[in-house]
This record gives sequence, structure tokens and C-alpha cells, in this order.
Amino acid sequence: MSKRPTPKKKRAKRATRLQHSAYMGIEVKRLRERSNSPYAGPAEPKNKGDRALKGITRIKA
Repeated sequence: MSKRPTPKKKRAKRATRLQHSAYMGIEVKRLRERSNSPYAGPAEPKNKGDRALKGITRIKA
């Protein structure tokens, strides 16, 4: 019979949140710099998806 694996320490919820917030900070900075770039393309309208949904009046089953 093989040995039981060493029990691993439980990762704190806080660690995951910190990692995610750090990632989001970097991502926001990247997107902001990209949108300010002179080579950035024209921005899409923000409510494009909402208006498309309003156009749907019935759903075929």
C-alpha cells in the first residue's frame, strides 16, 4: 500500500482576492494605455448589446 499524500495547507480566500485585484489593476492600466494610444481603433458604442436585445420581440422555440 502506498503512503498517504501530505495534507496541503488551505489557501486563504484573501490570497485569491489579492491576486485577482492585482491582475485587474494591471489589466485596467493596460486597457487605459491602449485606448489612449494614437494607434487605437475607434471605440464600439457601449450599449450596443442592450439595443440589440430590445430589438428582439419574440423567441422561436
